Amino acid sequence: MNRFAYWLVVLAFVFDKIIQSTNYSPKWVNSYLDDFLLIPIFLGSALIVQQNIVFDQFSFKKGQIFAAWLVFSILFEFIFPKITRAYVADVWDILAYGLGAIYFKVFLNYPAKKASS
Repeated sequence: MNRFAYWLVVLAFVFDKIIQSTNYSPKWVNSYLDDFLLIPIFLGSALIVQQNIVFDQFSFKKGQIFAAWLVFSILFEFIFPKITRAYVADVWDILAYGLGAIYFKVFLNYPAKKASS
């Protein structure tokens, strides 16, 4: 895993929350940045746990990444908006989850580097 790429999304999330608290963030940041960052942070954290505790050469299969995208899309865009007003269905969020999944696949999802002996 590229730890720099992982910490980049984590820091982007923290920075986003700070900016949102000032009420000066652009509308697209408020609407889509969290959605983009969700899968890289969620699967990236799971990847770190897997590689450090279970198997250092672990990486997610394409189908598992797709499943994460599908589950988050269904939960946050179809189920939760029907249950509570805290969530609003937005088809563009589904695209943001997908772009986050692509970021995860390209920049984060590969086995840990082995130390040279």
